[in-house]
Amino acid sequence: MDQQVDHESADDGDAHTYPELDHQPSYPWLGGNPQGQAMRRGTYVESPSLNSEQTSDRYGSRSREEGEGRRSHHVQLSDDGIPSSEEADEDSDEDREFFTLQSDVASFQQKLKSRGRGRQESPPRGAKSIYGNRGGRRGPRGPRKPVEPPMEIKLLLAQANGAFVNGEYERAEELANQVLLMNDETYAAHALLSGIYLEQGEIRLGIIAFLSAAHLRPKDPSLWRSCAHLILEHGRENRAEYLKDAIYCFTQLIRINAKDVESRYERALLVRELGLKGRAANELYQIHDMLPRDTTVLRLLAEISIDNNDVDRATQLYRSYFSDMLVNSPQSGDVFDWSDVNVFVELMGYQEEYADGIAELKMLSRYLLGREDETYWDDIDQDDREWDAEDHPRRAVVPGFTPGRFEQASYGAGLPLELRVKMGAYRLNLGHEHLSEALGHFAWLDVENDEPGAKLYDYPDLFRETADALQVTGHHHEALKFLEPLQQIDGYPDAQLYLQMATSYRGIDLPEKSELCYKTVIEHDERNIEARVHLARLYEELDMPEEAFTLANEVLQLTQQDGDTPDTRSRAGHRAGARTGALLPTASKASQRTPRKPRMTAEETEEREAARVEAMQMQHAQVQSLQDQMRAGDESATIDWMRGSKVLVQEFRSARVFFPWDKYVRFLGYSREARKRALKSKGNETVTDMEAMADRLKASLEDAGKAEDPAASAVPDDYRGIPFDQWLDVFLEYALCLAKRGQAADAYEVLGAAYDANVFYHSPESVFQIQLCWAVCALAVNDDETICNVARWFMKEHQFTTDTYRLYAALHRCCKCPMSWYNAGPSQKYVLRQIKAMDFSLVSEEYRKKHFGEKASYTSKDEHGNPIVNDEMDVALLTLYGHMLYVGTSYANAFNYYFRAYQLDRGNPMTNLFLGLNFLHYSLKRQSENRHYLIMQGLNFLFAYYDIRQTSSLVGERQEADYNIARSFHMIGLMHLAVSYYERVLTLADETCSSGAGTTVEHFARDAAYNLQLIYLTAGNLEMAKSVTERYLVI
Repeated sequence: MDQQVDHESADDGDAHTYPELDHQPSYPWLGGNPQGQAMRRGTYVESPSLNSEQTSDRYGSRSREEGEGRRSHHVQLSDDGIPSSEEADEDSDEDREFFTLQSDVASFQQKLKSRGRGRQESPPRGAKSIYGNRGGRRGPRGPRKPVEPPMEIKLLLAQANGAFVNGEYERAEELANQVLLMNDETYAAHALLSGIYLEQGEIRLGIIAFLSAAHLRPKDPSLWRSCAHLILEHGRENRAEYLKDAIYCFTQLIRINAKDVESRYERALLVRELGLKGRAANELYQIHDMLPRDTTVLRLLAEISIDNNDVDRATQLYRSYFSDMLVNSPQSGDVFDWSDVNVFVELMGYQEEYADGIAELKMLSRYLLGREDETYWDDIDQDDREWDAEDHPRRAVVPGFTPGRFEQASYGAGLPLELRVKMGAYRLNLGHEHLSEALGHFAWLDVENDEPGAKLYDYPDLFRETADALQVTGHHHEALKFLEPLQQIDGYPDAQLYLQMATSYRGIDLPEKSELCYKTVIEHDERNIEARVHLARLYEELDMPEEAFTLANEVLQLTQQDGDTPDTRSRAGHRAGARTGALLPTASKASQRTPRKPRMTAEETEEREAARVEAMQMQHAQVQSLQDQMRAGDESATIDWMRGSKVLVQEFRSARVFFPWDKYVRFLGYSREARKRALKSKGNETVTDMEAMADRLKASLEDAGKAEDPAASAVPDDYRGIPFDQWLDVFLEYALCLAKRGQAADAYEVLGAAYDANVFYHSPESVFQIQLCWAVCALAVNDDETICNVARWFMKEHQFTTDTYRLYAALHRCCKCPMSWYNAGPSQKYVLRQIKAMDFSLVSEEYRKKHFGEKASYTSKDEHGNPIVNDEMDVALLTLYGHMLYVGTSYANAFNYYFRAYQLDRGNPMTNLFLGLNFLHYSLKRQSENRHYLIMQGLNFLFAYYDIRQTSSLVGERQEADYNIARSFHMIGLMHLAVSYYERVLTLADETCSSGAGTTVEHFARDAAYNLQLIYLTAGNLEMAKSVTERYLVI
C-alpha cells in the first residue's frame, strides 16, 4: 500500500536517529552533529543544512515569498517504503518541469511587482538598511551558510540513503556520485560515500571521502574530531600511513580554536609517534603554558626530554611546578602524587645531581605524607634517618623531633619502595662512605625471603635496578644477592640478566661461574655478540688462545653480517627499560631453526671454482681477439666485443670481496681471514678490540704451529687468472663504447663500479685513469655537469697545480653546450676557496687572524701523508676565477683578479687581452661613469697584447692578434679601424696557404671574412661584400 510522507512534517517520533560518530564511527555522515540527519525505511527527516529558508547562490536566489508559496512535494513510496525506480524517474521529470515553470512564473511576477512599486523611499534617519549602517561595519563575517539544494538533489539523496540502509552499496554509491556531479559541494553526499566505502572495507577511500566532507564544513570542530578518531580507529594496521591525516585533522581543530588543549595534546602524541620528537616537545611546551599544573603534560615532556637530550629544561619545569604547588594552595584536581615525584627525581639522576635529588625527594615525600611542617629534616643530609622504620635509635635523637606527633606510617613505611631504592642508588653515587646507608634502603626489599608473596615476585624490576646501581659502583658481591634470586621467577630470566651475573662473577674472581653464564646466553641466542665478546676476553685472560680466537672470529663474522655493533644490539632493549625476552630451553630453540642447505665439500668447491676460472679466461681471450677490430671501428666486432666485455664486467662486480660495505677497506685477499683483516670498522671500539685480539692470538698460535700458514694470506694481483690492470682496461674501454653510443648513464655506472672497487680505489694510478676516462665519456655525450665535477676532482687531488686549472678551462671549451656549469655558483665558490687557500699560506699570522675567518683547506698530500702547501701564487688560478666573473658579466669584480695576475706576469698575452676586453665590456654598461676613459684603458691593454703576439714566430698567433683587435674595434663601432685589421687577417691567410703551411695552423680567415662582409653590407658596398664572400666563404 502506497503512502505519502511530507518532507517538511515527518514524524520525528517514528524516525530512528543514528548515534553520533564519536560513539559509532561506522556512520560517519552524521559528523558528530546532534541535530544530524535521521533515516528509517520509508521516512526522510531533513538535515538543518537543507533548511528551505536559506538562499542558494549556486542555483539562483529565491525570495522568501517564493519559498513560502511553493507547493509541498510528496514522495510516492512503494509498499516497502522505498520509492520505486520507475515512479522516481517519472516524478523526477515531472517535478523538474513543474519547478522550472514555477520558478519562471515567480520571477516574472516579482519583476512586475518591482516595476509597480517604483522607486523605494529611503529609510528613516538612524534606521538600519538590509545592508547595515551606511559607512559602518557590515554584519558578522564568517563561512557562508550551507546552500539549499534543489529538490532533485534531495530526491537523489533520499534514494541513496535508502539504498545504503538496505545494504545496496553499489546503487547508493552511484546515486551519491550523481549528486556530486550536480553539485560537488554537497556535504551529505561526501559523508554518505564515506559510510559506503567503510562498510565495503575501502578504508582509505572512506577516509578521503570523510575529509572531503569535513572541508565543506571547515568550522565544525565536532566533525574534524570525529574524522580524526575515525582515521585512528581504522588505521591501526598501516598506522604510519594515516598518522599524518589525523595530525591534519587536529591541526584544523587548533585553527578553529587555538586554546583547544585536548587537540594539541593528541597532536603531540601523534607527532611523537611519527618520530618528530622536537616538534612534539614544542607542542607540549605550548600546552604547559596554558595548563602549568597539568602533570600528565609534564610526565610526557620528561620522557621526550630524555630522548631529545634536553633534560635540564624539563627539570626546571618540574622544579617550578613543585615550588608553585608548595607555596600556593593547590586547587582540586591539581595535587601531585608519588609518580610525579619519581619522574622529577629520575630527571635529576640523569643530570647526576644526586645530592639535590635526595633532598628534593625527601621534601616532596614529606609533603605528601602530611609532614611539610617538619622542615628541620632539611638540615640533616649526611644520612636518611628520617625514613628509618623505627624512631630509635637514630630518629629520636634529632632536635625538634616529637615522637607520636605524626603516625608511624608517615615515616619509614610511608615511603614507596620505588623511591627508597632510588634514594639508595643516589647514595651509592655520592661515594663509598654512603654504602651502609644505601644498603639500609635496599634491605627493605627483603632479599632473603623467597617464599610465595615475597617482594621478589612483586618487585623484580626493583631488584634489577638495585643490582645495576651496585654493579656500576663496583659492589659486585652485593649485586649478586639481588640478581641470583631472580632466576627463580618463571619466565623472567633473560640474556641481560645472565650477562649482569657474569660481570659480577668476574668482579669477585669467579671465572667458572662467569663462563657458565656466557655459555648459557650463547646456547639460547646463537647471534648474541656481547656474550661472545666477553667470553673471548675471559678466555684470553685464562690463557685459552684457541677458544678465544674462535670466538673473536665469530664476533667479526656476525658483526659484518648484521651490520650492528655489539653494544647497540645487545643493550638496546635494556636501555629502554624492557627485558630482551626470557631464555627458552635449548630444545625449543633448536626446533625453531630452519633447516640449512648442506654445504659443498672442499672438492666440489674447487671444481666449481676451476670451471669458473676457465670460462672467464676464455671470455677474456675472445674479447682480446676483437679489441683491434673494435678500435678500428668495425661495427660487428664492436658489438661482439661489448657483449663479451659486459659478461666480464658483471662477473667482476659480482665478487663481493671487491665491494665491501666501506670502500675504504683495502683488498687483502679472497680468504675469510684476509677479509677479516681488511675489515676496519670505524667508530666501533668492540670490533676493533676483537680484530686486535684475533691478530694477537693468531700470532701466538702460528708460533705454536696451530694457525694458518702466513704465506696463504699473500695479497693476490689477479682475479680469475686475469691481472687487475687488464680488468681495469676492460672497464674503461667498455664505458667509452657505451658513451659513444649515447648511453651515458650506463657508462657512468660502469665507471662508478670501477671507482668503488677496493682493488682500484687504493691505487692512485687506477683512480687517475678512471677519472680521465670519465671526462672523455662526458665529452662524448656533452655532459657539462659531469665535466665540471671531474675537472674539480683533478683540482682537488692536485691542488696548486697549474695544469689542473688549464684542464678545467680546456674541458669546458671542448664541450659543445652552453657554459652553464663553467661559471655556476658552486664552481665559483670552489675556485674562490682555492684562491683563499693559496693566499692563506702566503700571509702573516696577524693578517690571517684579521682577514681569514677559517683555516684554509689543503686537499693534496705528499707521499708521507702531509698536506702540500703552496709557496707562490698561481697566475692560472687567478685568471680562471677572473674568467668566471667575466663570463658572468661581473666586470668590476673581475678586475681584482686580472690585475693580480697581471702584476705577477706582465708579459702574459692572455692577461693583457682579457684585461682589455674587460675594460671594453665594462664601458658598454650603463653603470660606467667615464666610458671613453674605460675604452682607452682597454685599448691600451689590447695593444700591449697585440705587440706581444706580433713578436711571435707562429703565423697563427699573429693572425689571432689581428683578428682580436679587429673584433674589438668592431664591437665598439669603429668600423673603419676594424676593416684594416680584418684585411690583415685575410692577407696572412693567403700567405700561409701559398707557402703550404695552412694545414698546420689555426685559421681565422672565415671568421674575419664573415665579419668583413657584414661591415660592407651595413655600409652599402655590395660589390666588396660579394667579392669577400665568393673568395673566402664559398666552399
